[in-house]
Amino acid sequence: MATIEALYCHLPFCHTICPFCAFAVHGNRPALHRPYLDALKREIALRATEYEGARQPIEALYFGGGTPSTLALEAVQELLDWIAAHYGIGQAAEVAFEVNPEDATPAYLRGLKSAGINRISLGLQSLDSATLAALGRNHDAVQGRRALEALRGSGHENYNVDLLYGAPSVSERAFEEDLEHMAAARPPHLSLYGLDLEEGTLFARNGTVREWMARHGPRQASQFLYASEFLTAQGYRHYEVSNYCLPGREGRQNLVVWRGGNYLGFGTGAHSHRDGTRWHNERHLRIYQRRLEKDEPPVAYQEELSGQKMANEGIMLALRQADGLDIPQWERRYGFSWAEGQSEIAERLRQEGKAHWNGAQLALTPQGFLLADEITTQLMLA
Repeated sequence: MATIEALYCHLPFCHTICPFCAFAVHGNRPALHRPYLDALKREIALRATEYEGARQPIEALYFGGGTPSTLALEAVQELLDWIAAHYGIGQAAEVAFEVNPEDATPAYLRGLKSAGINRISLGLQSLDSATLAALGRNHDAVQGRRALEALRGSGHENYNVDLLYGAPSVSERAFEEDLEHMAAARPPHLSLYGLDLEEGTLFARNGTVREWMARHGPRQASQFLYASEFLTAQGYRHYEVSNYCLPGREGRQNLVVWRGGNYLGFGTGAHSHRDGTRWHNERHLRIYQRRLEKDEPPVAYQEELSGQKMANEGIMLALRQADGLDIPQWERRYGFSWAEGQSEIAERLRQEGKAHWNGAQLALTPQGFLLADEITTQLMLA
């Protein structure tokens, strides 16, 4: 029976629903917290019975959302204790927790540390008020700066800051100034995401935003390349398409996923993977809770991956990382041979400056990262 390497816990409640967000989220009402926590604990216990006798302490636990920091500290501790009782959390495990700036008070951050959280991810998005307003965020630049200062002074040595670029009707200089602020603050980890129009979001339904994004598509590419060059010069490693870190500060939860590891996701919309089986939960809060009231797994979709599909996903996940695709290792793991046609495509990418070889490992350059999805499709097994 498979060992589970990482766990993800989804807390869907948000003070404000961002117009670009496509995650399973729900407006925050404290009265909803207890029923949801009870359902979440029931799912955690239900899944634990499948791994009895085959478990070992997990190496990464991630609380995401939504906005996990809508929870009271007592509820956070309750969840941590429940997970530790059912799965075990390794002594060296990374226990990460997402916090929004409006919740990032010194007392709350210290409380998370006391509870056992050892990595914070701050959803800053920007330190520019015009950018934050364009993104429909619930905080302004002053609150963002206070939150970052509170985090730096809270005793948390391992933390991430999220930035979002490509906000509609905002100057490119605003993003460059955000990067300059980060260079001065030197967070151990940075996640940089380009604004995307996800189906079903308010932005995707907004004609003005769609038109602006269509006209300014190339600008996001230039911002991506600028960030890669700027942050690399500041000593950060661009170790995955959207992620940068100082030495040794890679996000462990993400590494498990990108390496095709086994992980369980709990909560509305949460995704899981175990040895070629992939599934995700019901997104709707009440449906999720009703399923668990009947002691039913709240799975909305499950898929058994074929060997070829797993091999293709292995290509995709590896090429998103700076280390790239170790071809002999890929062949051993999935049982396929790297074809002549794939080698020809790789050589063309090298000549175009979109990829390079590190021994037997094929890795994308920042220019290649921009086209990672397209390149992956070209290299996939037919």
